[in-house]
Amino acid sequence: MRIRSVDDVRRFLREERKRRGLTQGKLADLTATSQKWVSDFERGRVDPPMSIVLKVLVLLGVTIAFSPATISTSDPADAGSEF
Repeated sequence: MRIRSVDDVRRFLREERKRRGLTQGKLADLTATSQKWVSDFERGRVDPPMSIVLKVLVLLGVTIAFSPATISTSDPADAGSEF
């Protein structure tokens, strides 16, 4: 799956949690958060620290790979403007 936004991450993690049969409560227990926090994250109401996102990825058995994108601008400062 190509991730281009925080909302893409939220959707992916929600789908993966469900695919693995985990409730929001169980994921909250595993990540030392609360069910409300997991729900709020999945709905875009909170932005989690990267450490929690990485913990969730590990718990769900998800690996990530980074690769450089082809950027059509000569100004590197514009590269992140889609976020």
